[in-house]
Amino acid sequence: MKKILFLALLLVTTCFAASNSFAFVYSVAIDQDADVVSGTQWVNENKSNQGINPEIEPIRASDSYDTAHVVYLGFDLYSNTDLKQAILNGDRIDSYKLYAYNVRNFAMGDAVMGDVITSIHYVNNDNWWEGPYLNWTVINSSDPLDGITYDNQIGYNEYLASENEDAANKWYEWGFSSWAFTLGGANDSANYLSLAMVPNSLNKSSSWWLVSSFASKENLSNPHPYLEILTTPVPEPSSILLLSIGLLGAGLFKRIKK
Repeated sequence: MKKILFLALLLVTTCFAASNSFAFVYSVAIDQDADVVSGTQWVNENKSNQGINPEIEPIRASDSYDTAHVVYLGFDLYSNTDLKQAILNGDRIDSYKLYAYNVRNFAMGDAVMGDVITSIHYVNNDNWWEGPYLNWTVINSSDPLDGITYDNQIGYNEYLASENEDAANKWYEWGFSSWAFTLGGANDSANYLSLAMVPNSLNKSSSWWLVSSFASKENLSNPHPYLEILTTPVPEPSSILLLSIGLLGAGLFKRIKK
């Protein structure tokens, strides 16, 4: 009888440990994306790639125009109803992976393909909007909620990961942990993740271009960016009580056996 009781308690403890060692993976589709551009080629024009354009391109160039692009991505974690429920239940988010499909890339001038590197940064301000515009549009507003541009961009914060895009027509991924960034600011929502794709910067004397183009959410021919989120369930109080009873029973059994 004592042996049966011990085995039962051991089974309870094992089941508890197994039930709380599972990790769950959720996918979150892109909510919005915007490619903002700067350079003397567009004097007094606050342009942004909105709407139907099929590509988002982190670009840095030394081309007499000082061309630069930054891409902003927004993900609504609550758009996945299962993930929303997990978050509301108190499950812990452990890590993220950003996936983006590269449709073309190249290096020109003194640059080489090894220089085509895109970094991902956390953005602690979710108060921006890609805007209602189509294609490259001039937006004469200082408010990023009217359509984000290079001049009114909200800026990016913690560096998260980098990836060298050495070939086109393939997926690239950037993985980072949940503790790689911290929430901060009045406009930083815990349930909305804003990221920035930032091109590699070079310091070369000759003219050069670094271009890496990814399919945007408006791209009809290629898959769109998405997030993969890994979570771990947080034990319920009743489960913790059950474990405690199991361990206590196992301890008592050992004492009785002695």
